Amino acid sequence: MRALGDRREQIRLEVVGSLWGTLETDKRARLVNISDTGALIESPLPAVVDSKQTVRFALDGREITMEARVRHMAQVPRPGGVGTHYHIGLEFLGSPTLLVRALG
Repeated sequence: MRALGDRREQIRLEVVGSLWGTLETDKRARLVNISDTGALIESPLPAVVDSKQTVRFALDGREITMEARVRHMAQVPRPGGVGTHYHIGLEFLGSPTLLVRALG
């Protein structure tokens, strides 16, 4: 194991309060159901309720990107008891006109 050394040799900054960041992941989720106002997805990763998310749908070779807000989330056991997934309820923000046309 390598020694960390003396941290006082480097410039350090003190952060007071919250420091916001962004996390982007490219995990696939299974679409459980969808409507013109929102969708229910099954994801391998949890999401924070009331957070704003960018969601990409692949339909007939086209990719449709939408902004959505997480409205609810529930942990769901996998069949056979191996692993856990999450049902995440999304509310679409803005008009999903392109998505509705693609689904229609």
